[in-house]
Amino acid sequence: MPRAASVCLVGGCPRRTVRSGRCVEHAPAEQSWARKSARNLTRDSAWERRIRPRALVRDGFACVLCGARGSLEVDHIIPISKGGTWTLDNAQTLCKPCHWQKTLGERRQGATGS
Repeated sequence: MPRAASVCLVGGCPRRTVRSGRCVEHAPAEQSWARKSARNLTRDSAWERRIRPRALVRDGFACVLCGARGSLEVDHIIPISKGGTWTLDNAQTLCKPCHWQKTLGERRQGATGS
């Protein structure tokens, strides 16, 4: 059984809905899941293709803290949330355990307000 037609959610508009509770005139131009934030676009393009591989090569495919060669990740020295940049000079190679310890330390500092 088909659903009953509903009226546009925009106040005062008597038209029938077509998408997301709005009529053709008031419907969003694109789906929200199709949009990407500027942060993700920056990461996808520059970080993954250029910065991350260069950091791994520069650091000799080893963790800069303990020298481990397995489970490597490229980390922001200064987190983006704290004003860090998406550049090579703000990247370092860390193994997963060292990256986790660094992240925990940053969270603790944030919690204490330092």
